[in-house]
Amino acid sequence: MQQDLAIPAEFAPNPGPPLRAIGRIVDAWLLDIVSGWFRFFGGDMLMVEIHHCAMVANTQHLLDEAMLAARFDIAPVTPADCRPVTVTAIAIGLGVDYSTVRRHVAAMRVAGHCLNDRRGVIVDFAGAPAFIATPGGLPAQLALLATQLQERVIDNDYNVAAVAELRTALDLDFTRLATADTLVTMLVGRYIARVMLPSTSLFGADRVSAAIFLTIYVENSRAVAADPRLSHADGWIDRELLAAALRPISVTEIAIRLGLNNETVRRRTNRLIDKGIVERVVGGVVVIRTLTLAPVHAPRLYQELLAMLAQVKAVVAIG
Repeated sequence: MQQDLAIPAEFAPNPGPPLRAIGRIVDAWLLDIVSGWFRFFGGDMLMVEIHHCAMVANTQHLLDEAMLAARFDIAPVTPADCRPVTVTAIAIGLGVDYSTVRRHVAAMRVAGHCLNDRRGVIVDFAGAPAFIATPGGLPAQLALLATQLQERVIDNDYNVAAVAELRTALDLDFTRLATADTLVTMLVGRYIARVMLPSTSLFGADRVSAAIFLTIYVENSRAVAADPRLSHADGWIDRELLAAALRPISVTEIAIRLGLNNETVRRRTNRLIDKGIVERVVGGVVVIRTLTLAPVHAPRLYQELLAMLAQVKAVVAIG
């Protein structure tokens, strides 16, 4: 039975936005998108990062030029539009050694995920996972995120001033995103690269453990993010009540979520348990140390979100 959550009488509203609440919602949204890429590449999180890093680098000039010229009706991206990115640049950007990135790029070329070009890496956009395959594409996913933030944070926040900035950022006609589908996709894709993929570097070379950790973290806190009474910063309420709301996730659920086999997930989860990052409880595992994501992760995620929404608003207003 769900416990009633009472705000203490002496409670003083936090003057800032509920960053943890927003962070939980956005993290869940990001994981839903990235896990599709993860499954597409057979559970190789580093290949996901390399692919996405190359995709953003290939199209960054198109985004900059279009935004500068206020041209928001550009056609879908073709290989001829792309600027190659070197293996060295990808390795530096991801903090991974050159030979590892080169091996992954070679595998991507064999699989047809990127083109054979001597100048560098060019992603084959025709086969980009979830980038296009997701129903409605990334613009539709952005509209979904906006709805979740509106319903779970803005409409239920008792500190109106704290969410005024977010309310303003979301004040746009999301039904018009299709008028600038390509540019909105680039903007959302760049946002994902900036706030989601770099967090996996916290686990060093073990990108699979990073994906498993993120899955556990997000699935544990889905109920917290969805419940208006719990959607405010978790420091504002009784931590025992917050812990009671966390939903354990089983090894089997993680394996299905990421497209991995149970034994791989079990081994990596045991490593996380040994490091004191997660713990085994009745029904599965829960995260017990989220310092890797907060408080550094949430403020950056939020500021990048506001910046991305401001650019999308400009696109929709003129496009």
